[in-house]
Amino acid sequence: MSHALQKGSLVINKKSPVDTEGAKERWETIENAIYHIYQENASTLSFQNLYTSGYQIILHKYGDILYHGVEETITAHIAAERGKVLEESDSSFLRALLAYWDRHRTAVSMIRDILMYMDKNYVPQHKKLGVYDLGVKIFGDCMLKDRKILERVRSLTLQIIQAERNGETAPQRMLLKNLTGMMTEVGKRDVYEPCLEEHFLKDSSEYYSVEAANYFTTSTTPDYIKQVFKRLDEERDRVQRCLDDSTKAKIENVIKQEMIAAYKQPMIEKENTGCLSMLRDWRVGDLRLLYDCMKLINETSAMVQVVKEFLLDDGIRLVTDPEANHQPLQLLESVLALRDKYSDLLGTAFSTTEEGKIVHDKAFEMVINKAFEDIFNKNPRFPEYLSLFIDSKLRKGKTQVRDEEFDIIFDKVLVVFRYLKEKDVFEKYYKNHLAKRLLGQKSSSEDAERSFITKLKTEYGYQFTSKLEGMFQDIKISQDTNESYRHHLNSVTQKPVCDMVVQVLTTTYWPVPKTTEVTLPGDVNRAAEHFKHYYLAAHSGRTLQYQFNMGNVDVKLRTPTRSYELNVSTHQMVILLLFNTRDAIPFMELQEQTKIPELDLKRALLSLCHQPKQCSPLLKKEPANAKDVDATLIFNEDFKSRFIKVKVSQMVQKETDDQARDTRSKVDEDRKWQLDAVIVRVMKSRKVMEHRMLIVEIIRQVSGRFTPSPDEIKKRIESLIERDYMQRSPESRSKYTYLA
Repeated sequence: MSHALQKGSLVINKKSPVDTEGAKERWETIENAIYHIYQENASTLSFQNLYTSGYQIILHKYGDILYHGVEETITAHIAAERGKVLEESDSSFLRALLAYWDRHRTAVSMIRDILMYMDKNYVPQHKKLGVYDLGVKIFGDCMLKDRKILERVRSLTLQIIQAERNGETAPQRMLLKNLTGMMTEVGKRDVYEPCLEEHFLKDSSEYYSVEAANYFTTSTTPDYIKQVFKRLDEERDRVQRCLDDSTKAKIENVIKQEMIAAYKQPMIEKENTGCLSMLRDWRVGDLRLLYDCMKLINETSAMVQVVKEFLLDDGIRLVTDPEANHQPLQLLESVLALRDKYSDLLGTAFSTTEEGKIVHDKAFEMVINKAFEDIFNKNPRFPEYLSLFIDSKLRKGKTQVRDEEFDIIFDKVLVVFRYLKEKDVFEKYYKNHLAKRLLGQKSSSEDAERSFITKLKTEYGYQFTSKLEGMFQDIKISQDTNESYRHHLNSVTQKPVCDMVVQVLTTTYWPVPKTTEVTLPGDVNRAAEHFKHYYLAAHSGRTLQYQFNMGNVDVKLRTPTRSYELNVSTHQMVILLLFNTRDAIPFMELQEQTKIPELDLKRALLSLCHQPKQCSPLLKKEPANAKDVDATLIFNEDFKSRFIKVKVSQMVQKETDDQARDTRSKVDEDRKWQLDAVIVRVMKSRKVMEHRMLIVEIIRQVSGRFTPSPDEIKKRIESLIERDYMQRSPESRSKYTYLA
């Protein structure tokens, strides 16, 4: 409005009586003022007089005349203006409507001011709309809800939005925002939502359905998803700048339904660009795009299935490759690399960020973990290979691992270890490898050895590592014992010719193989007996048995040209010392004199007859192609080496099928005792138990070491029944009772 009401000090004469005629006269004055207000000529009006007139009408109980008069006057004015608005062309129609809406709101605001007394008294008493709200309602009823007005508003608004989507015109955001504001103020639920929003969403659904069909057939899956995200951003921006905030979620759902949900399976399965293709080419960025897209509709199950099948196919093919068993360390490296690869994928492509932290998608995490569990347990020799892998890292060698790298390696190993179902098999092999490292002084770091055992202990408890810790304890005690023995030798007159360092091992801790007595050379035998006598004297009640197949010896070798120091196994030492008096010895005679078992003798001779790069062989076999039992061993008097100290390595033979079966047999035997112990422990605490519940409880308690089958448990139950540890209940054969 270009003019405003004249306001001054308000003086009201309350004593002037007002009857019906007086009320009508005063209403006519107000009606005339409303006309001038709509004509934008309010500057000639007196606010005081008009306020007083309204006040007196209400005070003398003629409020109905005033309220209905205002309602009819505003209605008549809007009805008259409606025709003028309809005469506008399409290009100016919306702006003309908004211009009138602005003038109408200003006029109603001024009418509200002069009728303030009615708003404060008559309106609440009679539960009527206030003057401003009444004006807004009348505008909606007489203007916006008019069929012709409404259809043009809706049609022109949707045309503007369509043109914007197609990039045909510059955005008319202020115009759209003002239209939305007008409609929501008049009535969000009965004007904006049914008259504009519903049609906007319907048109959007049709538009994006067509666009999706056209775009999907001509684009790759990643490009299609980028278009989806682009459209989502555009619609969010349009709602924020042009429409009501409540429309945002609704238009998002339209795009999600038409462009994502309708194409969720085709997007995943599309040849050369779908999920499988992304995994084959390892396009992590595209997988992230696809995941974010599917996450919008909470439909990641199909994608999860593709990842699971691809991983299983890739992993199982890797671990079941016949060539893989010939290179177990490379196999472990490959599988660990595969695990790292998918761990990175999980954090990069299948995760969200919550409070600054990366949170993995539970469905993908679970399926990847389950897939790796199947992969690691597909190859029955995996527990052995895992132990070999750790042994290669902890053993002294050419490629030493830095101390700071051990924790990283151990953490990776523990991830694999958690997947293993036969942890007791791993324990069996690990104990063998650890024993060889400790006894052969091949461990690269005692701290690293203890660190790994501590990690195992933290994961699976003291019982799992008690024997491993006992092995370290034996080594420490043996060091003290040897120190005491050296002090003892200083106090005796007759000392052994040979110096000895003896590792005293507790049978229950160490994987000690069966050994047989061998014929030791005289000086060596006297030294061994001397230590044995000393030890048993200090530890009464114990027995001591030498493991000749596990020791090593330093031997001096003198040739016509040079002297050498040989480091050989105990068996090799026994063999070599026989050549002090003879140049050639037949195999069978050698076996008879040494009493070394045939298999161990062959292994020892294999190393002695082998010619490494740095030296010549110590023994020669004649004839060279003869079988061992038919050959004669001849000492090589022309032995030469580039080094004075020569290590004659024991030939490491891969575990044979018989040895693998023997190891498995020992594991199975151990499992029987473990199952027996668990069954008795459970029955002792429960006294009476159903068969099914007993099976479940036993599996739960031993699953940390291995997973027994119900048939295995049943056999152990039958064995315990035969040994009177428990019996079947007289009430039911499926129930057991503990026998004290």
